[in-house]
Amino acid sequence: MSGLLDFFFGKKKDKPFDNIEDAVFKRKYEYFKSLLFNNNKALALINDLEDLILEHKPFDYNEVVSQSEQLISTVYDISEDINAISGGKYPGLFKATEKIGISILREFVRQRKLDKTHWTISLAGLSRESFDQVGSKAANLGEIFNRVHLPTPRGFGITAFACHQFLKQTKLDEAIKAKLKGLDISDTQALSQVCSEIKATVMNTDLPELLDNSIIQEVAELEKEFGPDIRLAVRSSATGEDSESSFAGQHSTLLNVTPKNMISAYKEVVASTFNPRAVFYRRSKGYRDVDVLMSVLCLIMVDPVSSGVLYSVSPTNKNDDDLYISANWGLGVSVVDGSMPTDFWRYSRAEGRIVTREVQPKKQMLIMDKIQGVIQASVQEDLQDRPCLNPDQLATLIDYGLKLEKHFGWPLDMEWAVDKKGTVFVLQARPLQRVLPDANDSEELGPQDTAGHAVILEGGMTACSGTASGPAYHVESEHNLAGIPQGAILIAPQTSPRFVSVMSRIAGIITDVGSVTGHMSSVAREFRIPTLVATSNATERIPNYQVITLDATGKRVYQGMVQSILKETRPVNLMKDSPVWKLVQKTLKKIIPLNLIDPKKSNFCPAGCFTLHDVVRFSHEMAMREMFNLSRDVRRGHYRATPLKTDPDLNINILDLGGGLTVEDQAAEVSMDHVLSIPFRALLRGMFHKNVHWTSPDELNMMDFASIVMENVLEQPRQKPGLDGPNYAIISGEYLNFSARLGYHFATVDAYCSEFVNDNYITFSFKGGAADVGRRTRRAALIAAILKKLGFRVEQKGDLVRAEMKKYDQVRLEDKIDHIGRLLGSVRLLDMVLTEDGHISWYADQFMKGNYTFARLDPGQS
Repeated sequence: MSGLLDFFFGKKKDKPFDNIEDAVFKRKYEYFKSLLFNNNKALALINDLEDLILEHKPFDYNEVVSQSEQLISTVYDISEDINAISGGKYPGLFKATEKIGISILREFVRQRKLDKTHWTISLAGLSRESFDQVGSKAANLGEIFNRVHLPTPRGFGITAFACHQFLKQTKLDEAIKAKLKGLDISDTQALSQVCSEIKATVMNTDLPELLDNSIIQEVAELEKEFGPDIRLAVRSSATGEDSESSFAGQHSTLLNVTPKNMISAYKEVVASTFNPRAVFYRRSKGYRDVDVLMSVLCLIMVDPVSSGVLYSVSPTNKNDDDLYISANWGLGVSVVDGSMPTDFWRYSRAEGRIVTREVQPKKQMLIMDKIQGVIQASVQEDLQDRPCLNPDQLATLIDYGLKLEKHFGWPLDMEWAVDKKGTVFVLQARPLQRVLPDANDSEELGPQDTAGHAVILEGGMTACSGTASGPAYHVESEHNLAGIPQGAILIAPQTSPRFVSVMSRIAGIITDVGSVTGHMSSVAREFRIPTLVATSNATERIPNYQVITLDATGKRVYQGMVQSILKETRPVNLMKDSPVWKLVQKTLKKIIPLNLIDPKKSNFCPAGCFTLHDVVRFSHEMAMREMFNLSRDVRRGHYRATPLKTDPDLNINILDLGGGLTVEDQAAEVSMDHVLSIPFRALLRGMFHKNVHWTSPDELNMMDFASIVMENVLEQPRQKPGLDGPNYAIISGEYLNFSARLGYHFATVDAYCSEFVNDNYITFSFKGGAADVGRRTRRAALIAAILKKLGFRVEQKGDLVRAEMKKYDQVRLEDKIDHIGRLLGSVRLLDMVLTEDGHISWYADQFMKGNYTFARLDPGQS
């Protein structure tokens, strides 16, 4: 609109309005133009933020903060504009905007309160209530040691407070924040480079003296009690780990650490907060860097005969409460990282016995080096084909698993080790992230579904159910993960937590070696990536780059794309219920809901603005009123502001800039017969087309309406649907700006329609509705579809639609504006009845056929 008014001022000297010299109008016009620009900018930002409710993919938290800051600044500019237009009538808007803006920004910068604690705490002093201080891993182990009284290694925790002070006192936090700013986690190469730089910085920074001394003292106490030859396991126990998100395998664990190397090991675990896979996982799952502080658990090493993992239920089947046990000789790293074959047992609670026993050849194992660290060694020949657990040890593990499940009250993921004396130690216990398949994910696909497609691999273990198709992509152990293409199915010799950083790009995973209980399998389930492990020969049987179809549920791999078995799965919102998700959803309630619906109500005032959207809506309404009340300030008669009489009454007020009406200046109201404005006449012709009914669609009854309103996700206050506006039309002989509130949506038509083709244009915007955001978005999609059929260039985001058309001749442009008028009347309440995406094309087709009431109720009929 502003461009057209500039056109009036600067280029159309022959028009009566162009010669106006009144400074008051010119001043108001400049601020009005600014307000309209900022109004459109604010609505676009609000809509982008509203999309976060609908999107099922991770969003960039920093981008949300940036957009919110832009929005607050823009709304403040709007407050200045309306006060400039009105002569300072609404100073309360500044207070409302400032209050809302400060509240939003305070939520974004607020960090979880971290109480000052000791630098270190002995395991004997920990329980599950200590998770804020030392993370869930250390807290749960303290609970097991102190309250359940099961065998665990002795040790201590280094607190989150200690990590916070380390990063803050050395200014590492600011340096890390700067390196991570603007990082695209989908750029694997850039992610690896930045994380490598952060790790080097952490490792080269000295600890605060008090923290250094505290760690040395704890280690000295353990040496005093257990001797100078102890070795330590230094494990991550970050805040956020082992909670709603597992963080399985994302942070580092250092084994067989000598006391003198304890400080270096601690820094390495702290630095692993910024492992590429950890940063990718954290941001994908909805955790800010400030949400994860690295507590560290330090334990005396168990030198094990065998180790492994126990699940107290199936991770993929809600009807399966059997216990799953995976084990190998030596250290359990080979079990959780999937690098070696493992023995497997399944214990049935119902039958009270082992119902599955799979013993694999185990030629290699991981053991403690004599000096430090872990080395690979050959399994003694007579043990290679023997199970690495005897019946008594199995019974003990099952007993421990059931006790801990009952004590904690959640399905259990337990790591354990058996030492050379036969003692079974619990090393870790956390909630099992049980990820169930979709209801339509079949357990077995019949042969008729796959006819004509060769089975190139069968067998293995389902780590995550589902189907996927794509090119096979072989990954060697030292492969550059940045090279994996979008949509590939990853083929690897073994599972690896390193694969987490590419899980946004891959469609499936198949490995020779691995277990359902491994770290990568856990994360694959969280990301809902179909995964088949322990196939033994996938890397041999599946050619590189060949298109394949993976049926992880049925444990088969087919040659080519088998369309009949591919299931359309619902998008997974990895962030849902995460700290960032909860924070953003809470904050958006101060931005998106629109409480100021009816300008005639007493709450339609600055004090009634509780969201930024309220401020925008109030300011726009008041700006229109001010522009339509210019007669109070300018009395030369070069314009007129007059109500338009329509049936039904749409409460339209007209500001004629010159040549738009035929009546005298002092007319109390005008009819459609008095309208000379070419584009406005066309719009009214469409709005009051004989087949357009400004009443509710037959499909909609008031019970449905009330029900839908109650379902509104933002709990916006609603009222009875009406046609009462007010709606505003600024016109001239060839120009129209129509700003309408029709029911619960807002629409703007801005058009210039003349004999000069190069000057002609239409812009159209539409937003809002009474239903929930999903239904509103469907109606917006319908409007976009119709506008595209009419030849408009269209952009749709959520329930916001913008459309544009330029340089059409007058006759055709009038026809397009006429159809916009029909569109406004016909779709007014369709957000109430558009319950399925599949209905959109039917409604669009019916509109183009002239069926503006959509009389046939079944959209499924042709």
